[in-house]
Amino acid sequence: MKVVRKTLMAGALLAALLPAVGGCGLAAKGGSGGGGGETNLSVWHQLAGSGNTAVQGMVDGFNAENPDLQFQNRELADGEADTVVRTGISSNNPPAILQFEGFRQTEEYAKAGLLTDITPWWEQHKSAYSYADSDLVKQLCSYDGKVYCVPLDVYTSNVLYMNPEIVQKYDLKVPTSVDDFKTNAQKLKGTGISTVSMYGGDGWPAAQWWQLLSIQRCGIATINKAVAQDGAKWDDPCFLQAAQDFQGLAEAGVFPEGAAGSDYNAMMSLFLSGKSAFMETGTWFQQTMAETPPTFDVTVAPFPQVDPAKPSTEQLGGINEGFGIPAKVGNKDASYKFLDYMATQKSGELFSKASVMNMMKGSDGALPEDLQPAWKQVQSAFEGGGQGFVTYFESLVDPSVGDQAMLNGATAMAGQTMTAEEFVTSLQKAAAAAKK
Repeated sequence: MKVVRKTLMAGALLAALLPAVGGCGLAAKGGSGGGGGETNLSVWHQLAGSGNTAVQGMVDGFNAENPDLQFQNRELADGEADTVVRTGISSNNPPAILQFEGFRQTEEYAKAGLLTDITPWWEQHKSAYSYADSDLVKQLCSYDGKVYCVPLDVYTSNVLYMNPEIVQKYDLKVPTSVDDFKTNAQKLKGTGISTVSMYGGDGWPAAQWWQLLSIQRCGIATINKAVAQDGAKWDDPCFLQAAQDFQGLAEAGVFPEGAAGSDYNAMMSLFLSGKSAFMETGTWFQQTMAETPPTFDVTVAPFPQVDPAKPSTEQLGGINEGFGIPAKVGNKDASYKFLDYMATQKSGELFSKASVMNMMKGSDGALPEDLQPAWKQVQSAFEGGGQGFVTYFESLVDPSVGDQAMLNGATAMAGQTMTAEEFVTSLQKAAAAAKK
């Protein structure tokens, strides 16, 4: 999952403005548990908007209880987050707590000796977390049998946001089948209203559609095999069928003109301005609506099925932020103390109230009512057996496969400049080359 997906998720996107980077943190001398150098008592993270407000509330609460350890909150802005994280984790004065994207980054940073092994702490505190022993949490934060981060929040992209005024005015069907999008597109033809707001210029919004369809067509077990290039390939029939499903939607006029050219801001602006009936995106969009309420009452439905008679409960999304302690932190006692504070229901409720579905047990009761259906989907995915969730595929593969072949190819399909067959062929070719 690309950084842009997280930093754009909760900004005031109607104005297309992104928040600036916060303060650089407070340096405090030494302390036990570390190397005796300076300790940057700050939390660096990529949560924007109301998510950042929740982090600030957590920092304020911790500081009130610990006057000798005054932490600061630093939000990392879009376009610089990845560079700042890599620079910060490698420096001799890293932040006390650092959020990164987990999965491949956990492996990369752990291999390089840049993260603290927090396995003993995790074993003592994991009972405070929902689904702590799930495969998804292990994939996010573990490497070589050791734990290097803790989860914060969970997202699902298996949701469809709707404008009920447009649905009623044009007698549209709330989609339960993917083919229902095509029927609705015929009803909206010539009205100036798009069926689905989807602009793929950032890469991932288009790829997300193919990934959702692939989960239903192939299943997570097969996806994991394709990622490993062991037992499945990206050009297998089920992945091709998912690409053909997506191509068929583009050809039917379900997406707006120029779908390949504009970005996520444009995609949300089209929906929020009342110019499209539906929009698929992750539940981070709830934060956008909380900060910048639209002029109509948005409703939410599950992402439709390719075969409603055989529905899939598996989900795209999951836990996408891991909070860890850089290895070079001087005062690790302070870092662990902050993790203690994070691992409480009262901290979790700060995020729930900010429309962030978080992993702290007992905090889901504070979620807004319109997020409760999505939370039930999350629970069914975790409790339905197996993995239940798979993160965004590009986070699981080499950048030459994910960022290039997968994201660029899906965008080209949205713009109808690449066929489904060409897409899966190029994707598998890139995956085979990356494995050599």
